[in-house]
Amino acid sequence: MSLPNFMCIGAAKSGTTTLYDILKQHPEMFIPAFKEPHFFDIPENYNNGIEWYEKNYFRNINKKIIADFTPSYFFEKQAAERIFNNLGKDMKFVILLRHPVDRAYSHYLHSVRDKNEDVSFEEAIRKEDNRIEKFIENKDYLSYLRNSYYHQGLYGEMIERYLKYFPLDNFLFIHFENEFMIDRKKMIDKLLIFIGLETEINLNLDLRSNPASKEKSKFLKKLMKKKGWWRTVLKFMVPSMQLRQIIRNKVQRVNLKEFQKEKLSEKLKTDLYNEYFKEDIIKFEKLTNKKLSW
Repeated sequence: MSLPNFMCIGAAKSGTTTLYDILKQHPEMFIPAFKEPHFFDIPENYNNGIEWYEKNYFRNINKKIIADFTPSYFFEKQAAERIFNNLGKDMKFVILLRHPVDRAYSHYLHSVRDKNEDVSFEEAIRKEDNRIEKFIENKDYLSYLRNSYYHQGLYGEMIERYLKYFPLDNFLFIHFENEFMIDRKKMIDKLLIFIGLETEINLNLDLRSNPASKEKSKFLKKLMKKKGWWRTVLKFMVPSMQLRQIIRNKVQRVNLKEFQKEKLSEKLKTDLYNEYFKEDIIKFEKLTNKKLSW
Protein backbone atom coordinates (compact mmCIF):
# COMPACT_ATOMS: atom_id res chain seq x y z
CA MET A 1 0.00 0.00 0.00
CA SER A 2 1.08 3.60 -0.64
CA LEU A 3 0.38 5.39 2.62
CA PRO A 4 2.04 8.22 4.58
CA ASN A 5 5.13 7.67 6.70
CA PHE A 6 5.38 11.36 7.66
CA MET A 7 2.83 13.94 8.82
CA CYS A 8 2.73 17.65 9.53
CA ILE A 9 -0.05 17.77 12.10
CA GLY A 10 -0.02 21.39 13.14
CA ALA A 11 -0.43 23.67 14.67
CA ALA A 12 -2.99 25.33 12.42
CA LYS A 13 -2.11 28.92 11.37
CA SER A 14 1.57 28.36 12.20
CA GLY A 15 3.19 28.29 8.75
CA THR A 16 2.10 24.82 7.69
CA THR A 17 1.03 25.94 4.20
CA THR A 18 4.39 27.61 3.56
CA LEU A 19 6.17 24.48 4.82
CA TYR A 20 3.98 22.38 2.52
CA ASP A 21 4.89 24.55 -0.49
CA ILE A 22 8.59 24.27 0.34
CA LEU A 23 8.71 20.51 0.93
CA LYS A 24 6.63 19.52 -2.08
CA GLN A 25 9.57 20.73 -4.22
CA HIS A 26 11.75 17.89 -2.89
CA PRO A 27 12.08 15.11 -5.50
CA GLU A 28 12.03 12.32 -2.90
CA MET A 29 8.82 13.46 -1.22
CA PHE A 30 5.19 13.10 -2.26
CA ILE A 31 2.48 15.31 -0.79
CA PRO A 32 -1.04 15.36 -2.31
CA ALA A 33 -1.81 18.40 -4.45
CA PHE A 34 -4.75 19.00 -2.14
CA LYS A 35 -2.94 19.92 1.09
CA GLU A 36 -5.28 18.62 3.78
CA PRO A 37 -6.97 15.23 3.27
CA HIS A 38 -8.67 15.47 6.71
CA PHE A 39 -8.97 11.68 6.84
CA PHE A 40 -8.11 11.07 10.48
CA ASP A 41 -10.18 13.91 11.91
CA ILE A 42 -13.41 14.35 9.93
CA PRO A 43 -15.71 11.42 10.85
CA GLU A 44 -17.35 11.18 7.41
CA ASN A 45 -13.94 10.73 5.79
CA TYR A 46 -12.56 8.30 8.35
CA ASN A 47 -15.65 6.11 8.10
CA ASN A 48 -14.85 5.56 4.40
CA GLY A 49 -11.89 3.38 5.42
CA ILE A 50 -8.14 3.35 4.83
CA GLU A 51 -8.47 2.03 1.26
CA TRP A 52 -10.56 5.09 0.36
CA TYR A 53 -7.84 7.33 1.85
CA GLU A 54 -5.15 5.63 -0.23
CA LYS A 55 -7.20 5.58 -3.42
CA ASN A 56 -8.07 9.28 -3.26
CA TYR A 57 -4.70 10.68 -2.18
CA PHE A 58 -1.78 8.21 -2.40
CA ARG A 59 -2.45 5.52 -5.00
CA ASN A 60 0.65 4.06 -6.71
CA ILE A 61 3.18 6.44 -5.15
CA ASN A 62 6.84 5.44 -5.31
CA LYS A 63 8.70 7.98 -3.16
CA LYS A 64 10.89 7.64 -0.09
CA ILE A 65 8.64 9.96 1.94
CA ILE A 66 4.86 10.11 1.58
CA ALA A 67 3.31 12.94 3.58
CA ASP A 68 -0.05 14.12 4.87
CA PHE A 69 -0.27 17.80 5.86
CA THR A 70 -3.44 18.16 7.94
CA PRO A 71 -2.88 20.51 10.91
CA SER A 72 -6.17 19.67 12.60
CA TYR A 73 -4.90 16.13 13.33
CA PHE A 74 -3.04 17.68 16.27
CA PHE A 75 -6.34 19.00 17.64
CA GLU A 76 -8.67 16.06 16.98
CA LYS A 77 -8.94 13.91 20.12
CA GLN A 78 -9.20 10.61 18.26
CA ALA A 79 -6.60 11.29 15.54
CA ALA A 80 -3.54 9.92 17.36
CA GLU A 81 -5.21 6.58 18.06
CA ARG A 82 -6.56 6.37 14.50
CA ILE A 83 -3.14 7.10 12.98
CA PHE A 84 -1.48 4.52 15.24
CA ASN A 85 -4.06 1.84 14.43
CA ASN A 86 -3.94 2.40 10.67
CA LEU A 87 -0.35 3.49 9.94
CA GLY A 88 1.66 2.06 12.82
CA LYS A 89 4.05 3.18 15.53
CA ASP A 90 6.87 4.39 13.24
CA MET A 91 5.04 7.45 11.88
CA LYS A 92 7.14 10.62 12.10
CA PHE A 93 5.54 13.97 12.88
CA VAL A 94 6.53 17.62 12.55
CA ILE A 95 4.70 20.20 14.64
CA LEU A 96 5.13 23.96 14.22
CA LEU A 97 4.48 25.90 17.42
CA ARG A 98 3.48 29.55 17.29
CA HIS A 99 2.71 31.86 20.21
CA PRO A 100 -0.79 30.58 21.08
CA VAL A 101 -2.42 34.03 21.25
CA ASP A 102 -1.00 35.02 17.85
CA ARG A 103 -2.08 31.64 16.49
CA ALA A 104 -5.61 32.12 17.87
CA TYR A 105 -5.83 35.65 16.42
CA SER A 106 -4.69 34.47 12.98
CA HIS A 107 -7.27 31.67 13.16
CA TYR A 108 -9.95 34.20 14.15
CA LEU A 109 -9.08 36.49 11.20
CA HIS A 110 -9.36 33.48 8.86
CA SER A 111 -12.87 32.81 10.19
CA VAL A 112 -13.83 36.47 9.77
CA ARG A 113 -12.54 36.41 6.19
CA ASP A 114 -14.60 33.31 5.44
CA LYS A 115 -17.77 34.84 6.95
CA ASN A 116 -17.78 32.31 9.81
CA GLU A 117 -17.30 34.88 12.58
CA ASP A 118 -19.11 38.13 13.46
CA VAL A 119 -17.92 39.14 16.95
CA SER A 120 -14.68 40.67 18.23
CA PHE A 121 -11.64 38.50 18.90
CA GLU A 122 -11.86 38.84 22.67
CA GLU A 123 -15.59 38.11 22.67
CA ALA A 124 -15.05 35.04 20.47
CA ILE A 125 -12.49 33.70 22.95
CA ARG A 126 -14.84 34.30 25.88
CA LYS A 127 -17.71 32.55 24.08
CA GLU A 128 -15.64 29.65 22.82
CA ASP A 129 -16.39 27.04 25.48
CA ASN A 130 -20.15 27.42 25.09
CA ARG A 131 -19.93 27.48 21.31
CA ILE A 132 -17.82 24.33 21.14
CA GLU A 133 -20.14 22.49 23.48
CA LYS A 134 -23.05 23.23 21.12
CA PHE A 135 -21.08 22.27 18.00
CA ILE A 136 -20.17 18.92 19.56
CA GLU A 137 -23.78 18.36 20.63
CA ASN A 138 -24.99 19.12 17.09
CA LYS A 139 -22.18 17.07 15.48
CA ASP A 140 -21.16 20.19 13.54
CA TYR A 141 -17.49 19.30 13.13
CA LEU A 142 -16.60 22.04 10.64
CA SER A 143 -17.88 24.80 12.94
CA TYR A 144 -16.04 23.09 15.79
CA LEU A 145 -12.80 23.43 13.79
CA ARG A 146 -13.50 26.93 12.51
CA ASN A 147 -14.25 28.49 15.90
CA SER A 148 -11.86 26.64 18.24
CA TYR A 149 -9.44 29.55 18.57
CA TYR A 150 -7.86 28.97 21.94
CA HIS A 151 -8.51 25.22 22.09
CA GLN A 152 -6.25 24.64 19.06
CA GLY A 153 -3.42 26.35 20.94
CA LEU A 154 -3.46 24.00 23.93
CA TYR A 155 -0.25 22.31 22.84
CA GLY A 156 0.35 20.47 26.12
CA GLU A 157 -3.06 18.87 26.10
CA MET A 158 -2.71 17.87 22.45
CA ILE A 159 0.81 16.39 22.60
CA GLU A 160 -0.17 14.41 25.69
CA ARG A 161 -2.69 12.49 23.57
CA TYR A 162 -0.05 11.65 20.95
CA LEU A 163 2.55 10.52 23.48
CA LYS A 164 0.17 7.76 24.59
CA TYR A 165 0.79 6.09 21.22
CA PHE A 166 4.10 7.41 19.84
CA PRO A 167 7.54 7.95 21.45
CA LEU A 168 8.88 11.48 21.79
CA ASP A 169 11.66 10.69 19.28
CA ASN A 170 8.99 10.46 16.55
CA PHE A 171 8.32 14.21 16.83
CA LEU A 172 10.18 17.25 15.54
CA PHE A 173 8.99 20.48 17.15
CA ILE A 174 9.69 23.72 15.28
CA HIS A 175 9.45 27.06 17.08
CA PHE A 176 7.64 29.34 14.63
CA GLU A 177 9.14 32.64 15.77
CA ASN A 178 12.70 31.50 16.61
CA GLU A 179 13.29 28.88 13.91
CA PHE A 180 10.79 29.03 11.06
CA MET A 181 10.91 32.83 10.73
CA ILE A 182 14.57 33.48 11.68
CA ASP A 183 16.72 30.75 10.08
CA ARG A 184 14.57 28.84 7.63
CA LYS A 185 17.44 27.09 5.84
CA LYS A 186 18.76 25.61 9.09
CA MET A 187 15.24 24.60 10.09
CA ILE A 188 14.49 22.90 6.76
CA ASP A 189 17.82 21.01 6.87
CA LYS A 190 17.00 19.79 10.40
CA LEU A 191 13.59 18.59 9.22
CA LEU A 192 15.01 16.79 6.17
CA ILE A 193 17.60 15.02 8.32
CA PHE A 194 14.84 14.04 10.76
CA ILE A 195 12.86 12.27 8.02
CA GLY A 196 15.94 10.89 6.23
CA LEU A 197 16.04 13.02 3.07
CA GLU A 198 18.90 14.65 1.18
CA THR A 199 19.57 18.22 2.34
CA GLU A 200 21.71 19.35 -0.61
CA ILE A 201 18.65 20.11 -2.72
CA ASN A 202 17.87 23.50 -4.22
CA LEU A 203 14.54 24.45 -2.66
CA ASN A 204 12.92 27.88 -2.87
CA LEU A 205 12.64 28.86 0.79
CA ASP A 206 11.47 32.44 0.22
CA LEU A 207 7.79 31.62 0.26
CA ARG A 208 4.93 33.12 2.25
CA SER A 209 1.95 31.08 1.28
CA ASN A 210 -0.95 32.06 3.51
CA PRO A 211 -0.70 35.70 4.70
CA ALA A 212 -3.55 37.60 6.35
CA SER A 213 -6.02 38.32 3.55
CA LYS A 214 -9.54 39.25 2.58
CA GLU A 215 -11.68 38.62 -0.46
CA LYS A 216 -11.41 40.67 -3.66
CA SER A 217 -14.97 39.81 -4.72
CA LYS A 218 -17.64 39.38 -2.05
CA PHE A 219 -19.99 37.98 -4.70
CA LEU A 220 -17.55 35.20 -5.62
CA LYS A 221 -16.97 34.47 -1.94
CA LYS A 222 -20.71 34.06 -1.35
CA LEU A 223 -21.06 31.92 -4.47
CA MET A 224 -18.29 29.57 -3.28
CA LYS A 225 -20.10 29.05 0.03
CA LYS A 226 -23.59 28.73 -1.43
CA LYS A 227 -25.12 25.33 -2.05
CA GLY A 228 -27.16 24.75 -5.20
CA TRP A 229 -27.52 23.13 -8.60
CA TRP A 230 -24.09 24.29 -9.77
CA ARG A 231 -22.41 22.00 -7.20
CA THR A 232 -24.22 19.00 -8.69
CA VAL A 233 -23.10 20.02 -12.19
CA LEU A 234 -19.50 20.46 -11.03
CA LYS A 235 -19.54 17.05 -9.36
CA PHE A 236 -20.76 15.50 -12.62
CA MET A 237 -18.18 17.34 -14.75
CA VAL A 238 -15.30 16.72 -12.30
CA PRO A 239 -15.92 13.32 -10.66
CA SER A 240 -12.56 13.32 -8.81
CA MET A 241 -13.10 14.62 -5.29
CA GLN A 242 -9.44 15.63 -4.94
CA LEU A 243 -9.53 17.57 -8.23
CA ARG A 244 -12.68 19.42 -7.10
CA GLN A 245 -10.91 20.31 -3.86
CA ILE A 246 -7.88 21.60 -5.77
CA ILE A 247 -10.06 23.71 -8.09
CA ARG A 248 -11.99 25.16 -5.15
CA ASN A 249 -8.78 26.06 -3.30
CA LYS A 250 -7.25 27.71 -6.39
CA VAL A 251 -10.36 29.82 -6.98
CA GLN A 252 -10.35 30.86 -3.34
CA ARG A 253 -6.67 31.83 -3.51
CA VAL A 254 -7.18 33.90 -6.67
CA ASN A 255 -9.99 35.77 -4.91
CA LEU A 256 -7.80 36.84 -1.98
CA LYS A 257 -5.70 39.95 -1.45
CA GLU A 258 -3.27 40.56 1.38
CA PHE A 259 -4.09 43.19 3.97
CA GLN A 260 -2.41 44.67 7.03
CA LYS A 261 -4.13 43.17 10.04
CA GLU A 262 -4.77 45.22 13.16
CA LYS A 263 -2.28 44.36 15.89
CA LEU A 264 -3.36 43.05 19.27
CA SER A 265 -2.48 45.19 22.25
CA GLU A 266 0.35 43.77 24.35
CA LYS A 267 -1.89 43.91 27.41
CA LEU A 268 -4.62 41.83 25.79
CA LYS A 269 -2.05 39.38 24.45
CA THR A 270 -0.48 38.96 27.90
CA ASP A 271 -3.84 38.69 29.65
CA LEU A 272 -5.12 36.01 27.26
CA TYR A 273 -1.86 34.07 27.47
CA ASN A 274 -1.92 34.02 31.26
CA GLU A 275 -5.60 33.11 31.45
CA TYR A 276 -5.86 30.46 28.71
CA PHE A 277 -2.40 29.13 27.85
CA LYS A 278 0.26 29.57 30.55
CA GLU A 279 -0.42 26.36 32.52
CA ASP A 280 -0.82 24.33 29.35
CA ILE A 281 2.52 25.55 27.95
CA ILE A 282 4.22 24.53 31.20
CA LYS A 283 2.71 21.07 30.69
CA PHE A 284 3.99 20.96 27.10
CA GLU A 285 7.52 21.92 28.17
CA LYS A 286 7.58 19.19 30.83
CA LEU A 287 6.30 16.52 28.42
CA THR A 288 8.69 17.39 25.60
CA ASN A 289 11.73 18.90 27.34
CA LYS A 290 11.45 21.81 24.89
CA LYS A 291 11.41 25.40 26.17
CA LEU A 292 9.12 27.71 24.23
CA SER A 293 9.95 30.98 26.07
CA TRP A 294 6.86 33.03 25.31
